[in-house]
Amino acid sequence: MAWFRRFDPAATRGLGVTLALAGGGGAAFAALGLPAGWLMGAMIATAAAAILGLEVGLPPRPRDLAFLLVGISIGSSATPESLLQIAAWPASVALLALSVAATLFAGSAYLERAHGWDRTTARFASMPGAFSAVMIIAASSAADVPRVVLAQSLRIFTLVLLMPPLISLVTPGDRAAAPAATVTNGPGEALLVFVVAGLLAMLLVRLRVPAGTVLGAMVASATLHATGIVHGRFPQPLVIAGFVATGAVIGARFRGTTVAVLLRTAPGALASILIALGISAGFAWIGAWLLGMPFGKTWLAYAPGGVEAMAAMALALHLDPAFVGAHHVLRILGLNLVGPFWLGRRPPT
Repeated sequence: MAWFRRFDPAATRGLGVTLALAGGGGAAFAALGLPAGWLMGAMIATAAAAILGLEVGLPPRPRDLAFLLVGISIGSSATPESLLQIAAWPASVALLALSVAATLFAGSAYLERAHGWDRTTARFASMPGAFSAVMIIAASSAADVPRVVLAQSLRIFTLVLLMPPLISLVTPGDRAAAPAATVTNGPGEALLVFVVAGLLAMLLVRLRVPAGTVLGAMVASATLHATGIVHGRFPQPLVIAGFVATGAVIGARFRGTTVAVLLRTAPGALASILIALGISAGFAWIGAWLLGMPFGKTWLAYAPGGVEAMAAMALALHLDPAFVGAHHVLRILGLNLVGPFWLGRRPPT
């Protein structure tokens, strides 16, 4: 009953403003027909409000609910036929690991040598994901923490801003070939998926599994759909709600950002992000060629972004969200294991 222990009118107003801004921005972008419009519009509207000094953001409970909806939606794309593709995943995961390693070394080296960032800050800023673990370790290190926060936030923001139009431009056939929406879960099926996903997500979060909410919801939903216990996709209004809330979470990271810090950090951070994006594109091209998969699908799976944002983008672009989401979960798990050693610190106990 922790949700109802305390009523905070100010926090409620802030939540209402955030959702109104995010929903309005998402609706505007969706109306314009832009790729991943609900996600991208919500993110840009919330980020603009945050930089202007408005108190925007989602409390932990609504944020976790948004991630739960995204995870359920990813899993609902699983079918018995899609399980046959798993045989090709080991080779793809190996390419993903090589892509992440190349991104880490290239990004940190660039920030050090071209922009004079100290090694500690450059390494923290170059981590392609695992934001929570990075910030926990950075807070007790010699890194320039505000610069790391802004660089990591710019990474997610830039990827969500650039990748939908880029994927639509370079691989227009991928989206056209995407399957049309199938039947929607009935009320009973949707409730069953929601309850089972919520229980598994709570368990994984309690066990401190990285990205536990998304991972638990995705696994539960995929299992129920792939085994035929439930049929069809999760209701579209709930999927859109997940997009909007996820966009608001990304945009709200810019709270407290001053123009001076933005101008000092953005040139190096944006250039390193473009380098990482180019590296991931190169490995994605190899993966698409070797495995016979669409380039847009492999690029989104290898992109150096957060699991929630990238998985939501895969949903919006109809690019096999189960494949994309699984790769990003594996990347986050791997980064949480090796990240502390790459950053020069052992995991906090």
